[in-house]
Amino acid sequence: MKSIWDTEELANQWSLNFEEMQLLKSKPNRNHLAFVSQLKFYKNSGRFPSSAKDISPTVLHYLANQIEADVGQLQSYSWSGRTSFRHRREILDFIGIRRVSAADKENFTAWLAQNVYPRGVDTSEATELAFDWFRTRKIECLAEKELDRLVRSAQQQFEDELFEHISKCLPLQCKQRLDQSLESVEGKAIFTDIKSDPGRVGLDSVLNETTKLAFIRTIKLPIKQLENIHPKVLHRYRQRIGTESAWDVKRHPEPLRYALLAIFLYTRRREIIDGLVDLLIQIVHKLSVGAERKLVKEFVGGFRRVHDKNALLYRIAEAALENPDGRVRDVIYPVAGETTLQSLQKEQKATGPSYQRRVHQIIRASYGNHYRRMLPEILKALQFHSNNIRHRPVLDTLAWLEKNRENTQRYITLGEGIPIEGVIKAKWRDIVIEEVRGENRINRINYEICALQALRERLRCKEIWVANADRYRNPDDDLPPDFDQNRADYYENLGQTTDAVAFTDGLRDQLKLALENLNKQIPRNPKVRIFSQGKNKISITPFERSPDPINLATLKREVSSRWPMTGLLDVLALQENLWVKSSPTRAEILRKAG
Repeated sequence: MKSIWDTEELANQWSLNFEEMQLLKSKPNRNHLAFVSQLKFYKNSGRFPSSAKDISPTVLHYLANQIEADVGQLQSYSWSGRTSFRHRREILDFIGIRRVSAADKENFTAWLAQNVYPRGVDTSEATELAFDWFRTRKIECLAEKELDRLVRSAQQQFEDELFEHISKCLPLQCKQRLDQSLESVEGKAIFTDIKSDPGRVGLDSVLNETTKLAFIRTIKLPIKQLENIHPKVLHRYRQRIGTESAWDVKRHPEPLRYALLAIFLYTRRREIIDGLVDLLIQIVHKLSVGAERKLVKEFVGGFRRVHDKNALLYRIAEAALENPDGRVRDVIYPVAGETTLQSLQKEQKATGPSYQRRVHQIIRASYGNHYRRMLPEILKALQFHSNNIRHRPVLDTLAWLEKNRENTQRYITLGEGIPIEGVIKAKWRDIVIEEVRGENRINRINYEICALQALRERLRCKEIWVANADRYRNPDDDLPPDFDQNRADYYENLGQTTDAVAFTDGLRDQLKLALENLNKQIPRNPKVRIFSQGKNKISITPFERSPDPINLATLKREVSSRWPMTGLLDVLALQENLWVKSSPTRAEILRKAG
């Protein structure tokens, strides 16, 4: 039950009607507030409060004002005595709540196992949903201990059925390969190697990751069945097996062992593919950024941009025409000094065609000497697709590169089925396509660099996606299955229009307004300074420290009193990293510690 309520919520959910007020006539005034508190609490949550602390003070004062009572009366009320029991029995009869039966318990357990836990809900969330289940069916909610037992029993039932289902979907050869991954080879199991992080980026780590991926692909996992499992469920069991060694996994019964291994390898494959795509994007980006930074240091040391070049050119021309026979130092330098002309020269080098050509030369050197051994291995391990025919040339380029991977020719004749449009940018075309003796030919390494840059751009916006990936998966998988049939309804629920032009116009107006406001406010903002020189052009004053939450000090004292020498952050880290709720042993240990 939440603790913060606004006025409208209080009026809708905590106001007493005439029939409820009539129930107070047979009770002494001192019990009126306790009675209506339990009545409205049950109507809103499906359970009774264990004490006044379960009810928000705002709610208590709102109820007290309606019946002209004092909140202090609750201090003398026994929430577990005979009077409370009689009040609760009367409330249940008034609402029309019947006693729970054995059939209700069976239906409740089946509902949790079939409808709740498949959505990745944990036991605490399932308990909250249980109150609504009993309330909507007008059934008396179970006692706390029995409810907890049924919730955990339903979770165990769900897990047993899930593990058995996954295990039955695995063919015998697949199970043999899974057992093989747990066997120790040269003192280390394949499972342990697959679970390990890739380490520092390099050719060896890339080859190691692609080897892991190749091994997982040899195991014919039931992809369709695993895809139908909720991501939260997969994540929970992936975390569980991630804390176990190969020896621990081998000790599990067969259905549990095979199911956990299948889930682990299925999710691990997606993680490895995502990692390889991230590495591909980072390397291609690093090539371009590194080349430009190196060239900036080489060309633009002490560079300062010259503004209003047209006016400067006019003044130079005017001075030259007035004294065409004079010396440059006497005629031109008084109008445009030597420093200004040097800045013009450096600016042209930094922005003209020679600059772009030099950038590409640096990229080529870095790619040819180091990254060319690494990137083909990544491309070979990934399967690229696109739902838009406009991006087909990039996929055709990747297919051509893979097909001619063993071809050592540095130059290739243009027109041999090599895609050009949509792959090579206009500014790089003269560098990639060279003319020799009247014949156009393609520089192989330069062409590969352009293809990788085009691939990176499309991967980042999911115009090209990767098979069996997670973050780089098919964007169509992010849509509901019935999106095409109910497209208008989904757009309406999102508050968006189906008119693409109207959507982009509205977005453009929002961006324009935001930029105009930024432009107006930044010069007058005392906490922001803009510099014209230096590496960091924007300086922002750090925010003042926010006050600590009112309960933080109390929480820290409680943690310190229960577990001396243990900080609050340590407790939170323990809950995040070690509390695998599907593991009964660990959960039991943590409950006893609390």
